[in-house]
Amino acid sequence: MKTVGMIGLGQLGLPVASNLVQAGARVLGVARGSMEEFRNIGGVAVADPATLLREADIVLLCLPGEKAQLEVLDGEHGLLQAGVRGKIVVELGTYSLAFKLEMQQRLRDAGLDLLECEVSGSPPMVLQKKAALFVGGSQELYARCKDVLDLIAPTQFHLGPIGAALSMKLIANALLAVHTLAAAEAMNLGVRAGIDPHVLVEAIGKSAGASTMFNIRAPMMADRRFEPAPGPFTALEKYLHLASEMAGETGSAMPLFSAAAPYFRRAVDQGIGQKDISAVITLLEQESRNA
Repeated sequence: MKTVGMIGLGQLGLPVASNLVQAGARVLGVARGSMEEFRNIGGVAVADPATLLREADIVLLCLPGEKAQLEVLDGEHGLLQAGVRGKIVVELGTYSLAFKLEMQQRLRDAGLDLLECEVSGSPPMVLQKKAALFVGGSQELYARCKDVLDLIAPTQFHLGPIGAALSMKLIANALLAVHTLAAAEAMNLGVRAGIDPHVLVEAIGKSAGASTMFNIRAPMMADRRFEPAPGPFTALEKYLHLASEMAGETGSAMPLFSAAAPYFRRAVDQGIGQKDISAVITLLEQESRNA
């Protein structure tokens, strides 16, 4: 069993680390915040990214943004300061393609290889091993990492070079936004028509109108359970931006996404960005009352 290094142990990184520990891997971790939860699941805390790279066979990065990523690469004890060559870094975060390609080149110059691995699924889905992994990079690198990736999620798709996984993640999240708003529309319509929301959840969930997002988020809407948020509006925001850019670059018409995206952006503007995206139903309720 390989020793796996995890940098970034937040909402997504912690369940990834938990799956690895439960499968019997030795998992080393570096976090920007508290390490208590990581230690509680059986992880081993180390001092900094450079130390982690020296001790781990493979390093997984799961960071919230490009600034945090650069700190991990270039900090005083960052990955590029470790003086280690021949190891693989697996990127679980979502960034622009230009940033990913620049990161790949910088790691390559330091003697390290990069594999792109986008996670499609909420943290609870990751913990249940129901998420999907979209992989970008060489087939040879993927083969070398697959035993570790299998411990995170058995459903995997190797899609091509770096950037292919990013494209697939953005397509999936564009659908996620559309499907969540559609679920909210159905729930709001049903309640206003006099149907009990919990009956609505059960009936639609077993009908031809069901979707993954309906089955996950309609029960949250029925229960008004928007916090704690497995998928807050603030987390979706960057995917909406990147998906909009991708649509523009490819010249793709996306009428449903174009109609849905402003609702999720408006939720952030209204100060409910930390709530789960299922709370988008409250915006429809506001519009319905004013109709």
